[in-house]
Amino acid sequence: MGRAEPGTPRPGWRALLALLLAVGIAVTGCSMTPPGRTIDAGTAAPAGGQSGLPVVGVSAIDLTSSFFVGMRNAGEEAAADYGVTTVWQSAEGSVERQVSTIQNFVNQRVSAILIDPLDKNALQPAIARATQAGIPVVTMGNKIEADGNHSTLYHDAENMAMVARATGAYLGGRGEVALLVGSRGNYVSDTREQAFVSTLQREYPGVRLVSVQPTAFDARKASNTTVTWMTTYPDLDLIACISGPLCLSAKATASSLSRPDLKVAGHDGEQDLQPLLDNGSMIIDVLTGPERVGYWNVAVGARLAKGAELPRDLYMPSYFITTDATAAQLEQRGLTFPYVTPERAAELSRAYESEFGPSLPDSEMTTSQ
Repeated sequence: MGRAEPGTPRPGWRALLALLLAVGIAVTGCSMTPPGRTIDAGTAAPAGGQSGLPVVGVSAIDLTSSFFVGMRNAGEEAAADYGVTTVWQSAEGSVERQVSTIQNFVNQRVSAILIDPLDKNALQPAIARATQAGIPVVTMGNKIEADGNHSTLYHDAENMAMVARATGAYLGGRGEVALLVGSRGNYVSDTREQAFVSTLQREYPGVRLVSVQPTAFDARKASNTTVTWMTTYPDLDLIACISGPLCLSAKATASSLSRPDLKVAGHDGEQDLQPLLDNGSMIIDVLTGPERVGYWNVAVGARLAKGAELPRDLYMPSYFITTDATAAQLEQRGLTFPYVTPERAAELSRAYESEFGPSLPDSEMTTSQ
């Protein structure tokens, strides 16, 4: 082999440089993650690994809609407060993707897994594999009978029954209503749907429920459904929703189609809905709140990751939201109930650290059923 000219790379130099760059990238990808930092599912350090922090894997239904964005943001605050690392992964509406995500978390030996299940039956085997591997599992907002999992729950049936009562009372016992739900097989959606439908039929038989439509929790599908309803049911008085973003989408769509008079009634207490409550377009909402939900669930997961003994079923306190003016209208029509104003609901939605922070005892992570 002849001598290289001055300034000319020796043979093999490019390959060596590529190797060094690859090693550098690999080292960077395994660097320490600060407390509360969110990392991608594919790069999660195992529990007790290089980060030195417990890792809580989160499988969400979606990470783009406003509810899930708020949930994640507050969940990251909880992770920082509790000294854990969170790994967030979206199922993107696919049960198969969610099952794969759970299996990846098990393989990565995370310290706890939080799941917002798309289907309460299809995920049972994956949840059982995780708990059998010694990993605490929390099914968020869903009651799933798997193998040793915990469930963080809301008073869904009671809350949505009140939404139905407010709907029937506001309409004076007569009118047309449609209902937007999430996904069939999702515990929260199914429970809220059943409670709304049965209460409306039993207590307000003069109110006609013209349609119940699944949306997969997708605001775009809620909008498309609303377009169809505006044509099919021109006398529709109100759209009820099992989740806030669906109501927000339905109301915006109806207004764009020259139906600003259409009312909505829903659940979850997102701040984006406060203007609709204030102007009377929304007659009732229920505060669980994406930020409260996100912080609470990560707090529960962090405590379990660190060895806390918690009840299998945990319940979050919730609040009915309406204005004083709407409450007075409903009282005139025979319905009274405890409520908070939208302004008070906004304060409560930001108080999640005082409700569920690390300084509180484990017993404060749940209310009575």
